[in-house]
Amino acid sequence: MRRPLFLLSCVALLAAGCPKPQYPECKTDEDCADHGQVCLNGFCKECRDDADCAKGHPDRPVCKDALCTAKPQCVRNEDCGAGMKCAQQKCVPECAADADCAAGHKCEQGRCSAQKSCKADADCGDGEACVQNLCRAQGDVMAEKGRRYGDCDLAPLYFGFDDVTLSAEARTALEAEYQCLSKAQFRRLVLAGHSDERGTTEYNLALGERRADEVRRYLIRLGAEEKKLKSISYGKERPADPAHNEAAWAKNRRVELAPEP
Repeated sequence: MRRPLFLLSCVALLAAGCPKPQYPECKTDEDCADHGQVCLNGFCKECRDDADCAKGHPDRPVCKDALCTAKPQCVRNEDCGAGMKCAQQKCVPECAADADCAAGHKCEQGRCSAQKSCKADADCGDGEACVQNLCRAQGDVMAEKGRRYGDCDLAPLYFGFDDVTLSAEARTALEAEYQCLSKAQFRRLVLAGHSDERGTTEYNLALGERRADEVRRYLIRLGAEEKKLKSISYGKERPADPAHNEAAWAKNRRVELAPEP
């Protein structure tokens, strides 16, 4: 009878000498039970597999890196509906700008749609022009090609964010436009300054005017008659691209040259 009592005493002593690990350390799942977790490699974690998440976190049923996460909406574009694509495991509109679409397509309300082929502007709808055999919105065409006056192509001069400095590229373009305009007949050259939509109306009107004045000063240095130049500003009121993203804002920070016959 003495041996069983001796063994029980040893077990009790062993138990007393092995205290429960301090959270988040653990030896068994029981050590983590109070926190609704499981023991993984000596530490309490949310999950070991999907079964742990489905049981304790139905809103986050997928076990990833020992954490319960929401089930991804998608893995491939095919998992999403029409007009949607898979990005970072979520279904989002397939485009935000024309650049997101394949050649010959444009972005309309978040979906890429094929552009109508054409041979002349008459083949396109109202507000569209035929460019490289595709119908394009005239606003987009103006933003990319600018105005045409006689033999002169007057492309917009673009500026950096909150900047009024003419870049080397803009100066080169302006010099070419001036060389052409110097051979043309016009009463006055209007320099219209624009900004993107960020900032107050008052600030952007002033910013557009500063950009127009910068172009005006450069034209005078090139030899233009000061009295034939007029600077105006529309601020953010006449965007070339109405979208609300970096690509649109870059198009809207500009000065346009508009000769008056």
